[in-house]
Amino acid sequence: MAEGIDSLMYEFGAGKSAIRELFEKSMEFVQQGVTTDIWDFSIGNPTVPAPPEVSEAIEKVLASCSSFELHGYTENNGRLATREAIARDLNKRFGHGSHRYGAGDLMLTAGAAGAISATIAALTLPGESAIVLTPYFPEYRMYIQAWHCHCVEVPTTPKTFQPNINAIEAAIEPTTRMVIINTPNNPTGTIYRPEVLEQLADMLRQKEKDLGRVIYLLSDEPYREIVYDGHVNPWVPDYYEDTVVCYSYSKSLSLPGERAGYVLVPPSLTNHDHAYEALLGSQRAINTIQNSLMQRVLELCAGVAAPIKEYQRKRRIIYRGLSDIGYDVVRPDGAFYLWIRCLEEDERAFSEKAFEHGLLLVPSDDFGCDSYVRLSYCCDDDTLSGSLPAFQKLWDDYGSYLW
Repeated sequence: MAEGIDSLMYEFGAGKSAIRELFEKSMEFVQQGVTTDIWDFSIGNPTVPAPPEVSEAIEKVLASCSSFELHGYTENNGRLATREAIARDLNKRFGHGSHRYGAGDLMLTAGAAGAISATIAALTLPGESAIVLTPYFPEYRMYIQAWHCHCVEVPTTPKTFQPNINAIEAAIEPTTRMVIINTPNNPTGTIYRPEVLEQLADMLRQKEKDLGRVIYLLSDEPYREIVYDGHVNPWVPDYYEDTVVCYSYSKSLSLPGERAGYVLVPPSLTNHDHAYEALLGSQRAINTIQNSLMQRVLELCAGVAAPIKEYQRKRRIIYRGLSDIGYDVVRPDGAFYLWIRCLEEDERAFSEKAFEHGLLLVPSDDFGCDSYVRLSYCCDDDTLSGSLPAFQKLWDDYGSYLW
């Protein structure tokens, strides 16, 4: 290793995620003028336009605020008015009894990535461990390891992809500080069932007593509102007191490039004030502060609905198309991904074979498991329908499932 260069950071930089590698390949094709026979399903980068309320809010903010107000520094935890607006929206949807939220429970961040990084930095110590449930968003591993903690992978229940409570319990050690969950899940689209979350909460409470330490449940919720078929995504703080919620407007409002999110520290959290101050410290240390202009926009858009019907329509196009060909596809309850069982056991070999047909599919080993690929269907309709002949040719190459 070169002198003065952190080996872990070098590893993160040199070893890009499969999602980013495929996405960057796609961008290279575009820059080279290759725009046909390439179907990019690599990254959750919505082409669905942001709701009109977002543009209206931007125009209003630009017209009514001074340059200083638009571009000046804000409080490290975000503008009070914006945090109050978000708290009102959360209380309208999830508040009841003692479960009420205020501006002092919220910290505005540079997207969910900033929220998760700041939370792990604030609430863990080097050498502790955080549990992730496979398949999981691969950046969790980097966020955990960056703060010199151990990433412990625990498989979910086969076929249903629900948390396996017994397996999680078996993985908890005296050094366990956190369990990370994601519902609706990226990459499977699974929504965690209320009874499973109840079992998880009961087990974690008992483990807290047994070990004499707080075990945080970090609920990563960028797809919270994107649910289908009458499903309801549970509000995790209702189940477990030591929950921290990390959220992003990247998916719900089609604003991935704006990096707009927040951390919610519910009043029920053990040592709430101390944890919140630690989050403020991590926010300063790693500079995950949300930009000033977007904070003012979110103040006006906190309750704007996600374009669920549009994603549901896109899901129908690609799910039916692949199922009709013969692919074994997990039907997602939410988010905007398809989890597809590979035609051969080796997911890397299958992804490379798909690439030969212009199909950019992310292999499942990046998500901590084998023999699947992830397809992101937040793209345009031409990509969805236009890719089906290529999927048919890929199927024909194999002749069917080989395992």
